[in-house]
Amino acid sequence: MGTAAEPSLADLPLPELTARLAARYGGQQPAQWGAALPGTLTRLPKSGAPKTGAPKTGPVTMALTFDACGGGYDDSIIALLRELRVPATLFLAGPWLAAHPAEAADLAADPLFEIANHGARHRPASVTGRAAYGIRGTRSVAEFVDEVESNARRLAALTGARPRFYRAATLFCDEVAVRIAADLGQTVTGCTVAADAGATLPAPAVARNLLAARNGGILLLHMNKPNAGSGAGLRAALPELLRRGVRFVRLSDALGEPGAAGAR
Repeated sequence: MGTAAEPSLADLPLPELTARLAARYGGQQPAQWGAALPGTLTRLPKSGAPKTGAPKTGPVTMALTFDACGGGYDDSIIALLRELRVPATLFLAGPWLAAHPAEAADLAADPLFEIANHGARHRPASVTGRAAYGIRGTRSVAEFVDEVESNARRLAALTGARPRFYRAATLFCDEVAVRIAADLGQTVTGCTVAADAGATLPAPAVARNLLAARNGGILLLHMNKPNAGSGAGLRAALPELLRRGVRFVRLSDALGEPGAAGAR
């Protein structure tokens, strides 16, 4: 499944693009629903893996990813990443962008961070309106296209480049939505470790989850709830992970050029 947008789609006006994809997918009924469907990136791809029986070499590599769904801004997280020069991929949703335009511009200007797509209205990725954790998903192909593409275009205007990665609210998707996202040049991205469990865990539990993560992990935390344990848990764990020699990368650094590595 490719991750580069078809130029004929990416360049179309949004209503025309929506109509074309609605015609392509409107008759398809999803049969799957979950947070780690085929075609979803849930861990970093293996690169230069040793042959069977050979000793493992190279550093432990992980990706820190942060969701900004809506609401506040935990600037202590960004300050820590900048202090320790740790790169990260930031998934920004439309409600958060509307509430924090200056902060979004600041993050977009910093090469330490990669800006990714968390949806225009922060909805689960459905073509039938299926809900997850009490949040109703997008109700049709057209609504899902708008959820992904209108926010992708907003982020492109902010950063100068289309985002490569899309994460649905709650992580839940159906397989039709995964295919549509790929047509839009978006790799649907889940996680290996939901380190703060939707920003519900206290700091010690967040730190334990981070410290237990393994090579290739995509670690998910939230940066929109400054009163949650996410920031304090990260501050407790990140220096120790660096001391252990863990190498942190942005998702695009791990996958290389678009199309160089498939979704897992």
